[in-house]
Amino acid sequence: MNKEEAKLKVIEKGGVIRDAISNDLWYLVTNDSNGETENYRKARKLGVTFIDELEFLKIIK
Repeated sequence: MNKEEAKLKVIEKGGVIRDAISNDLWYLVTNDSNGETENYRKARKLGVTFIDELEFLKIIK
C-alpha cells in the first residue's frame, strides 16, 4: 500500500492525518524509528508512539 492509500484507509476509519509533528499526534508510521531527522527527535520528545507498517495494518483492520 502506498502512502496515499494508507491515508485514505485512516480517513475511512475515522482517523485524522497530520502532516506535521505536534503534541496531538498519536502515532508516527515508519519502518525506521531510529531516524535522526528533526521530525523524529521532535516526535520522540513529545512521546509520539512509533509504529511500523505491520502494526499500522493491524490498527486499520
